[in-house]
Amino acid sequence: MATSTVRDSIQIMSDAFQPEQLRALVENLAQDEHLCVEFTGIDGIRTALSNPRTKLLLLGVLEGDLEATLETLRNRSAATANIPVILYLKHIQHVSKLLVPEVDDFLLDPLNMLDVRLRVCRLVQRATEKLDELEQAKLNLVSHFGMLQFIGKAPSFLATVEKVPRVAGCDAPVLLSGETGTGKEMCARAIHYLSPRANKPFIPINCGSIPADLFENEMFGHEAGAYTDARQARRGLIAEAEGGTLFLDEVDSLPPSAQVKLLRFLQDRQYRPLGSSQYRQANTRLLAASNHDLLAKVRANLFREDLYYRLKVITLQLPALRERQEDIVSLATYFLTSAASEYNRSVTRLSHDAIQKLNSYTWPGNVRELENVIRQAVILVDGTVLRARDIHLATDVPEQHPAETKLCESFKAAKSRIIEDFERNYLREVVATCNGNISKAARTAKKDRRSFFALLKKHGLTSPYEKRMSRGEFLEAV
Repeated sequence: MATSTVRDSIQIMSDAFQPEQLRALVENLAQDEHLCVEFTGIDGIRTALSNPRTKLLLLGVLEGDLEATLETLRNRSAATANIPVILYLKHIQHVSKLLVPEVDDFLLDPLNMLDVRLRVCRLVQRATEKLDELEQAKLNLVSHFGMLQFIGKAPSFLATVEKVPRVAGCDAPVLLSGETGTGKEMCARAIHYLSPRANKPFIPINCGSIPADLFENEMFGHEAGAYTDARQARRGLIAEAEGGTLFLDEVDSLPPSAQVKLLRFLQDRQYRPLGSSQYRQANTRLLAASNHDLLAKVRANLFREDLYYRLKVITLQLPALRERQEDIVSLATYFLTSAASEYNRSVTRLSHDAIQKLNSYTWPGNVRELENVIRQAVILVDGTVLRARDIHLATDVPEQHPAETKLCESFKAAKSRIIEDFERNYLREVVATCNGNISKAARTAKKDRRSFFALLKKHGLTSPYEKRMSRGEFLEAV
């Protein structure tokens, strides 16, 4: 019998089996080197799921215990979601109730032991393959996907990186802070893919892209008929991330009304879609990120203090690239090798003067800026060595003084520029004042709604709303 490998036992709930059936079942499964462990009662299901040596549940369920059994399986943790479940029932009228995601297969009387063995072997093999894929995904994360944040030896950087595996092993909320381009989303992905939730969705969302009046709909979804043109139900982001991780980037950009709704969700992990009368329980881990000092925003009354402390159960600070000077060359070399392979270029190394140029720059865009600079240089360079002249930084472009720009313009051009600047700034201000409600903003500006939206489009300010336009939700949303 296989008794030494992880998850190597089949846990059998014996409630509905006759003694001779149970004995025959154990003996037949033993022929395939399966170790069987018997238990009784619905409470034993939770114990079996928590056992790291469990690789399959075979549950003999009494007629009156079916609903309670399914509810127990429905509420199991993400860490045990890969354990397959076979249910045995004596009466065929219950088959329709078993066609649910929590049950992988079912057995009915009379039991055919060869059939049982085949079903068990098939499900065990499938579960093992899923675990192997998950382990490989974790290895890929560290060796490729996660290299952006895992390359480096600076003490400030290592102090954060060494916490990631421990943070990944729990479900507590995490607040990631750091400047733009330091790798906050990459770190969030690492936490997700190194966690027991790795085989479930990772849903990132930029909070700054959601208008205040659409936040509830985006997060919680809606039922059919919840509002005009809501012809069918739509799942929100929380439902999309069920069992997995929801990553709220730029969480500090949430308006006060959205902060209240997020706080309520964090308190009990329940939400209610628009138009629904029932609350739903969410099994979702929440990660958040900000490139601003959230505590300073709390003190300035720009961010709710209670929400801040809900989000910062665990905090990870991603250092700026200028604070990890010793990592610049290592990162640049990795990006060079990666880009050369991707774009089929022959460049293989950095010259001494290129290294000096990279080390003398302050990198306001951090690791993201470094990656883009190296990629551009690799694409454009000829030869095998990347030199200083091949690397183009922001400081290489001479800045033009505003006064010089104005003197070079004609009267007509200057007037057009000033009007365009006025329109853009006015539109931004009025939309912000109206919390993203376009109808209200149009009324404030005393403009027709569609004309107002055309102005937004002219100045490139429509990106948060165009997706909803394409779904026919514009009139209702605005």
